[in-house]
Amino acid sequence: MADGRRTPDQILGPFFPQGHKPTASGDLTLTRGRQGCAQGEIVEVRGHIFNREGMPVRGARLIVWQANSFGRYAHSNDSNPAPLDPSFIGFAEILSDRVGAYWFKTVKPGAYPAGPDWMRPPHIHFEVHGHSERLITQMYFAGEALNTTDRILMSASHQDLLIASPLPLADELGHRAFDFDIVLSRG
Repeated sequence: MADGRRTPDQILGPFFPQGHKPTASGDLTLTRGRQGCAQGEIVEVRGHIFNREGMPVRGARLIVWQANSFGRYAHSNDSNPAPLDPSFIGFAEILSDRVGAYWFKTVKPGAYPAGPDWMRPPHIHFEVHGHSERLITQMYFAGEALNTTDRILMSASHQDLLIASPLPLADELGHRAFDFDIVLSRG
């Protein structure tokens, strides 16, 4: 747990999913009704939801969404010329378990242009519904060069709480894993 500091708020956008049902399996690399696996580096994200006292938040609802490995969202308003991945919508809804743990498998999102002189680093959006509060935040990957110039990340009060830690393990296929704990005020 990150010493009782609340995970910083981040912006909701862009491109909150529309017209798609979130996957509930925790595996964003496979999309129901579509053939094939998502393109890109497959990664696992795991962590815990805590309150500021360090108690696990059981049954927290996490909605996650992200760009594909090319940096494009499956959203009609995303004008990025990067290709769409027909096997990836990048949208899931999962629950934390009895010890506040959550897990999902996805592809590492690509960076994308957010303006003429600004590239967003790879990141994943989170909307977390605890028992008494809602948090909108974003998770960034450690070691990304674009992290240090991202206006949204740099505007956060405690940027270190938004950077996922790489775990020293990989699954049997060599997929990297990242740890991202989320702290709510009350839970």
